[in-house]
Amino acid sequence: MFSSTVQPSLLSLFSSSGSSPLSLFSTRTDTRLPEDSLICLLNDETSEPRPPSPATLISASHEDTSADGNGIEDPHYTLSQTVLHIQSPTLRTTYIRCPSTSTSQSGSRRRNDLGIKHPWIYMQVRNMDREWSFEVGIVDQSGREGIIRCSTFQVHLSVDSLFVPCPVCDFSDKTCMYHHCARGNSILYSE
Repeated sequence: MFSSTVQPSLLSLFSSSGSSPLSLFSTRTDTRLPEDSLICLLNDETSEPRPPSPATLISASHEDTSADGNGIEDPHYTLSQTVLHIQSPTLRTTYIRCPSTSTSQSGSRRRNDLGIKHPWIYMQVRNMDREWSFEVGIVDQSGREGIIRCSTFQVHLSVDSLFVPCPVCDFSDKTCMYHHCARGNSILYSE
């Protein structure tokens, strides 16, 4: 997708403030769980617009998001802007994928890749006190492929021939994470 283009030093694949924020992504929700499995854009501060019925938004537990522990919610914990909200009780059945999986005329799926050459990934997420994960497919200069998988529920790094699971930092007070892809490649292929 981007392999034959000049890539700027900063490349954004998703911005919720754009006119068509999910244009590069395919989305999948669990049809067996229409109340609980959903992907929508909403204002983080107001949770509006609500998703169409029968979907029901979960709410974050705001026990104490204050910096000093006084029990008063920090007004900076939410954003006054549109965000992507993904929720499901099952991680494997509700997701977004970039680039979207395309189907050929014969009906078979073909693999696309982004062709991005940047060594860093940066994400900003909100702690909803729920488990979540994300995966990034990587290809080194020799053409060897691997997957970096990050999650909130995996605490130890293990190296497999196909993927590198990476624990995500404690999100109790952080909303941003970054990963150095070149380092992931060296871990993946150091055996």
